[in-house]
Amino acid sequence: MVIFSGCGKQEGSRGTTAISPTAYLYPVSMRLLTCECSVGTAVEYQCSKPSRNSLSDQLYTTPTHFLLELIQNADDNTYPGRVVPRLHLSLYKKARKGLFRSDCNETGFTFGQLDALTRIGKSRKGAADGCKGYIGEKGIGFKSVFKVADVVHVASGYYEFKFNRRDTIGMMLPIPCSFPSDDRVNGHTQFLLELKRNSDYAQIREDLRGIRSEILLFIRKLKQLDVSIHGEQIVYKVRTKHRDFGFGGETVDISETTDRETKKTKYMIERLTVEDLPSDPHREGIATSEVVVAFAVRDQTTPIVKAQPVFAFLPIHDCGFPVRLTP
Repeated sequence: MVIFSGCGKQEGSRGTTAISPTAYLYPVSMRLLTCECSVGTAVEYQCSKPSRNSLSDQLYTTPTHFLLELIQNADDNTYPGRVVPRLHLSLYKKARKGLFRSDCNETGFTFGQLDALTRIGKSRKGAADGCKGYIGEKGIGFKSVFKVADVVHVASGYYEFKFNRRDTIGMMLPIPCSFPSDDRVNGHTQFLLELKRNSDYAQIREDLRGIRSEILLFIRKLKQLDVSIHGEQIVYKVRTKHRDFGFGGETVDISETTDRETKKTKYMIERLTVEDLPSDPHREGIATSEVVVAFAVRDQTTPIVKAQPVFAFLPIHDCGFPVRLTP
C-alpha cells in the first residue's frame, strides 16, 4: 500500500511569441537592478540582505532536493496536444566537468513564469478552490539548484539565458546567453547545471538511482520519466484507467524499463478529499487536501504484500501501515 497526501494545483496557459530573447529579459533585469516592481512599488526585500539570508536559510537541507522539484515543476507544466508529457533527467561529464540537465517537452515559459523564476517568495503555483501545489509554495523551489551549481543555463521557447550565483543577485538576475548548442533539444524547456563539486555529482548519481517509480502514482500530467546516468538509461511510464471494470474502480499501471528488462506493477487506487483543514501560515488559503491510497496487486484477488512508502508528493518514509481488507 502506498499512501499520498497532497492538494490539487492551479493550471495556467503558457506559450511563446516572436520577441527577441533580450527583449524578453529586459524588464525582468530592470526590475531587479532598480529594485522596483512592475507597478512602481518598492520591493527592497527582493535585493536586500535579509532576503538573501532568508533564501539561504530556506534552501532545502538536502542538496539534491532539486531533483524532486524538477519533477514537480514538470507536472505543473502545460503540454501541447497529442504529446506524451515527458521529463528527461541526465547526469554526465564533458571535459571532466560534471553536468546535470533536465529536458521537458512542455509548451514553454510565459513572461509571468519567467518573472516568478527570478523572484524570491513568488511561486507560479497558485491556490485554486482552496487547494495549492504539492510543494514549492515558498517560491524558492527552483533556487534549490544553487545548492549544487553556481551556473545554471536555461532555455525555453525563445528564452535563452543563465544565472550565475557568483555575481551580485546572481540567483535572480537572468543573463542573456545562448544555451550550449551540443545540449540543446528543440521544443523542450531545459535546465543545464554546471556542478560545483565531485561530491555533488556523486550524490546526484546516487539519488537518480534511488528514484522510485511510485512517485508517478501521485502526479497528474507527467506520463514518462527518463533517467540517464553516464548513458545508462531507465524509463518510467504510467498509464491510468479511471474506470477499470476488472478491478471495480481506478487503476494505475507503472512500468520500469532498463537495457535488461521491463518491470510492471498494477495499483488499485482509492481517493478521499479532506475538507475544513486548520489554517497554516505556510499554506495560506488551503482548506482541503486529497488523500490517495494505492494498493499494489498481482491480479484481482492477489495483493502484493510488503512495506510501501508514504508520500506528500515527495517520498517521506516506508511506514508499512497495516490494512484490513473487507469483502
